[in-house]
Amino acid sequence: MAACIFVVEDNEDLNRDLCEYLEICGFDVVGCESGQEYYHAIEKLTPQAVIFDVMLPDADGFDLARFTRNKLDCGIMMLTSLSGMDQHLAGYQAGADVYLTKDSPLSVIEAALRPLLRRVATPDTDDVVENTSDQPTDFWTLDRLNWTLTAPEGRSATLTAGERTIISVLIEANGGWLTRPDIVRALGKADTAENCRNLDTAIRRVRQKIAKDTGEELPVRTAYGRGYAFTSAAIIVGDEPGTDETPGPVKIRSNA
Repeated sequence: MAACIFVVEDNEDLNRDLCEYLEICGFDVVGCESGQEYYHAIEKLTPQAVIFDVMLPDADGFDLARFTRNKLDCGIMMLTSLSGMDQHLAGYQAGADVYLTKDSPLSVIEAALRPLLRRVATPDTDDVVENTSDQPTDFWTLDRLNWTLTAPEGRSATLTAGERTIISVLIEANGGWLTRPDIVRALGKADTAENCRNLDTAIRRVRQKIAKDTGEELPVRTAYGRGYAFTSAAIIVGDEPGTDETPGPVKIRSNA
């Protein structure tokens, strides 16, 4: 049986498009255009994940997320036009696992759902998510909240703070090359020859860690005069609440 996804969105066109796309991806989808419809729907069916708009005609999406987190064991995604820092923080504080803006491609939304479903997978969702922690995907997943990097085959490695930052900025470069000074500055350090050498050592160590813990080669390439690049498809989920860094949306990039 396929995983059940609820889409709570009052824009009729977006609701229909998202429901149709997710059905094509193999999910069972229930569309709700109001908070009231959502409350009625969960009386009849339990979702494995819910996608909430924030500004609904009869409800606040943050309140719905808070209610859902307290009542149901499911993944929660906020999908909204609100992109400010305060709204991102409010979403995560309400219990959201992922906060995306409505200009995100449908493929990104679907990709972001997969890690959520892995975390809440049950034997009843065998077609899509049963044992998906061991199933291959097409991308690497960096979880900035839990400080883990998961390989396409499903095995994960725990990162240090510095390793998390390095992998994060490389993925966010969307396949582009970052120079050593670029990455050193992202680590909050001065652009010195010593720090650049230390960066090379850190990347060598994280490569060894990923290979040991996941059995796969970290797709970080280096080129003389260009620096480093992350050369496989990857998504970023989560952020650490309460930090100065604005929790950003899930990001995905294609093979370079």
